[in-house]
Amino acid sequence: MTKPNPPTKLSPKLKHAALLEARGELSGVEIAKRVNLTTAYFYQKRSDPSYKLLVESHQKELVNRHYDASAMLQKKFDDEAPAAFETVAQLHKRADRDTTRLGAAKEILDRSSIAPAKIVGRESGEGGVTIQIATKKLEQIFGALEDVGDIETIQLLEGEYEEST
Repeated sequence: MTKPNPPTKLSPKLKHAALLEARGELSGVEIAKRVNLTTAYFYQKRSDPSYKLLVESHQKELVNRHYDASAMLQKKFDDEAPAAFETVAQLHKRADRDTTRLGAAKEILDRSSIAPAKIVGRESGEGGVTIQIATKKLEQIFGALEDVGDIETIQLLEGEYEEST
């Protein structure tokens, strides 16, 4: 039975290389060059258990930092969400332009629990793709188009639009 090699003390260059490797942004050749080691020596030391442990340790630390940063960012978004909603709601109620009010209404509907259009069916054929959506959502779309006076789009959806040349 062979005894495992005892952990070796790593040089500052190898410690730096371990951090660079943990980040996963550079190749082995690039890491060796960056820390001023020969490629052969770096690849040899890369198999050292102490080096591997240090790389794993750095990787875990980077994952934890990423997780913490993501959680902090999500909390900031959550904290600002009520104010953002209030801004959109005010635009929906008080904007001068119809398109702004409609856009705000769409934003509110898209994020509400009734928003997503349920795709009932999808078919492909010679005429293209036909998507069937729930009637209620279709009525909402037509209502919004009528509100802004987009007759051409309504006619297009109803199959009555003829492009004039």
